[in-house]
Amino acid sequence: MSYPLRDEFHRARKAVGRTLDGLWPRASFAHVTTALTDQQHAPVRDAGPEFLPVQAREFLEHWSTVSDREAILRVDRPCTVDPKMGILFSNGRVMWGSSDIPDRERNPRFFSHLTKPKRSLPAAILLHHFHGDNYFHFFLYVLSKAAVAERHGLPVEIPFLVPEKTANTRFFQQAMDLGVFGERQVLIQGRKETIAVEQAYVIRAFFCHKPYFDWACDQLDVPAPSGSDRRIFVLRGQSAANGRAFRNQDEVNALAESFGFDLVDPSNLSLSEQINLFSQAYVIAGAHGAALTNILFRRRLPCRIIELFSPTMGSPHYYMLAKELGFAYESLMTLNPQGRAFTASTEVDLDGLKRVFQNL
Repeated sequence: MSYPLRDEFHRARKAVGRTLDGLWPRASFAHVTTALTDQQHAPVRDAGPEFLPVQAREFLEHWSTVSDREAILRVDRPCTVDPKMGILFSNGRVMWGSSDIPDRERNPRFFSHLTKPKRSLPAAILLHHFHGDNYFHFFLYVLSKAAVAERHGLPVEIPFLVPEKTANTRFFQQAMDLGVFGERQVLIQGRKETIAVEQAYVIRAFFCHKPYFDWACDQLDVPAPSGSDRRIFVLRGQSAANGRAFRNQDEVNALAESFGFDLVDPSNLSLSEQINLFSQAYVIAGAHGAALTNILFRRRLPCRIIELFSPTMGSPHYYMLAKELGFAYESLMTLNPQGRAFTASTEVDLDGLKRVFQNL
């Protein structure tokens, strides 16, 4: 199936799914919750850097209209937790808006909430996120929720509940080994398991908030600043889930090495190795992708971020992350995309990249 036809098919399939989902009996999430803490940040208008793909500019434009929120919402009646996104049900009725991405909620395991679950918990703090198996989403969404729970002092006796999809990732398991969740128990919800919870805690976290990153770095024992001036060029490995290869990667590598960059594929490193490496990096460059999340391990020292975008896709999240951390940031657009927009291969503008490197 060609790309346009495939995209059209998936749009139609999702529209049908949303219509069917809307037929299920529902209950009001807002009417059964108590906000233990609730703060909002006013919208911020930011046009971003000069070079951004259309997708990124559209995100920033939308973000300028959104009030960001941090809250701990205690659910005041027993509920059942769906494994996919953490959507809650009350007496078999779906509570839309109970996950952390309400506008994308879809296809919970409706019928499993009509029978008695095999497991029941007196209380749990939900760390569900649909993309929690992605390195960026884990740090920016899942750990941010944990930070909110800890910073506001939810009792340590209440466990975190994490979906199996997240828990099975190597980075989650290594973060656990490094003590990111401290003394709090972490329970894993199976991919098809519905769990009953007498008192659930739903977390809303600010997006891209430095105090959360500081908390995570403290939990992971990120090394103290050393003044290192190391230069890192991040490579997308052969196993990168979304493609986006550079067709002139060999020439890019040679250029980066000529300017003193170490070529690093983070997928070959443990989480501990990534923490130690990126904490020492004064310049971090590379393609838009989850590996750039590692910039958050550069704590309280100057850093320069250089992000290479495909013109067909890319969010402004690493620009926003760099800005929140107080780092210098610049971006460069790659050329001649080939393939589907989200996974297209491109060519790096070598002259443009060279000019960026010369200005370091």
